[in-house]
Amino acid sequence: MQKRFIVALLAVSLSCSLLLSGCGKNTATQGTGGRNMAVPVAVQPASRADVAKELVASGQLLGEQSVVVSPKISGKVASVNVELGSVVSAGSVLFRLDDSDIQAQVQQAEANVAVMEARKIVAEQNLENAAKQFARYKQLYEQGVISADTFDTYSLKLDQASSGESAANLAQAQASLSYQQNQLANTVITAPFSGEVASKNVDIGGMVNSSTQAVTLVNLDRVKVQVTVGEQHIGKLKQGQEVKVLVPSVGQDPFTGVITNLSPAVDAKTKSFLIEVKMDNPNHVLKQGMFAEVHIITDRSEKALTVPVDAIVQKSGENYVYTVVEGTAKENKVSVGISDGKVTEITAGLTEGDQVIVLGQQGLVNGAKVIVQGGQPKGEK
Repeated sequence: MQKRFIVALLAVSLSCSLLLSGCGKNTATQGTGGRNMAVPVAVQPASRADVAKELVASGQLLGEQSVVVSPKISGKVASVNVELGSVVSAGSVLFRLDDSDIQAQVQQAEANVAVMEARKIVAEQNLENAAKQFARYKQLYEQGVISADTFDTYSLKLDQASSGESAANLAQAQASLSYQQNQLANTVITAPFSGEVASKNVDIGGMVNSSTQAVTLVNLDRVKVQVTVGEQHIGKLKQGQEVKVLVPSVGQDPFTGVITNLSPAVDAKTKSFLIEVKMDNPNHVLKQGMFAEVHIITDRSEKALTVPVDAIVQKSGENYVYTVVEGTAKENKVSVGISDGKVTEITAGLTEGDQVIVLGQQGLVNGAKVIVQGGQPKGEK
């Protein structure tokens, strides 16, 4: 608080001084007697600090598992076991459809299977008898006792008994029974995983089908957010990288997320890449649909020489920083690196400890006389 008060006081002091020295014109001006008037400024030493450049992307939170549950078949809702916000376990019943018609079809299919099984038994017995008759009459034919036409009759009976028609009919009946039993199972709609009911659009007596978005189920133990980044950033990200996630509706403290997936291909329309960030949500304070900001560090420089962002003055596309040397302003052309929005990395043009003008630098010229508000810069006498 004291530091903010001092900075504010310096700003007010500088403003008043500038007004008195020429309507805000921050250059060395001529006073009475032709003497140059010193420009009031505030300084701060160039110092070393870690600087990180962040990319900010936004999206909506989703449960790590989220699904819209719809029935596989059409029918009338017979019962509903959940309400909005219900907590369910995997496999628990969400709702049931009226199964009376399908139950009757199952019973009919079961009866048909029983008939076909009986016919198959008879067919197997007929095959056994036909085989015995064929063997006996073949021997008689070979002995010349019976004619070829008589022998052919028993040969045809054996072929007919060996056709396998009864087995095929039984298999068809069993398949029909299996289908009806599956349809019966489809009248019971269950939860595919443990979670919470986010929405419910079914009521007893209502008609539903496979396009009905009956129940939305989410698992909020972990949540995810999908955001897009430009191609200039995708190469700087990696799977497993930790990021900060801000959810304004919950609070100002960031959550820690992890990049779990990065799209390998650019979106043809947006020319951007999709990435997915996941994070733990033990108390379920994060809800599906909440707005979230993902802060991703794309560049980092440790122990970099830095100055406040506002200390940099641009002229003709070049960057300059003014320092105080023996009571005058010195113009320093600098090369800048990354910035976090508060400080900027200086890669060339300054030395650690240089007294950088941070207030009053706009409009200064090289060599202008300055007076440091709040005392002399360190190192000056």
